[in-house]
Amino acid sequence: MSILLSLVVPAVALSAPKPIQEPSSLVLFMNVKVFDGTEKLTALENVLVTGNKIAKISAGAVTAPSGTVTIDGKGRTLMPGLIDAHTHVMFDSIPLVTALTSDSIYVSSVATRSASDMLMRGFTTIRDLGGPVFG
Repeated sequence: MSILLSLVVPAVALSAPKPIQEPSSLVLFMNVKVFDGTEKLTALENVLVTGNKIAKISAGAVTAPSGTVTIDGKGRTLMPGLIDAHTHVMFDSIPLVTALTSDSIYVSSVATRSASDMLMRGFTTIRDLGGPVFG
């Protein structure tokens, strides 16, 4: 005896995905205090980023090429991403017994949340010590 299963998929789900818009390679941060990790905060400045490099820092107006994404920092601080070379994203948010006895997918999802929280605190590079080395 065989059982036939069918799946009904709405036509909307079968439409072609929307193309991903490439991020602009030109970004102008306006009205920001700049911290480079070695000196005091600057007065309000404008920072033009081309690709992954700072092209110009200016206290005065910056003429940006067309297609530049402009972000008004509203007096906030602009700084390089922080690096944490010793962290435990796999095991810092749950008790050890839960980490050792739970499903690995659950522990990984908790680690994902932990990494997201670190990103929101300014860490753009981390090195997880003690987490699994697979997957």
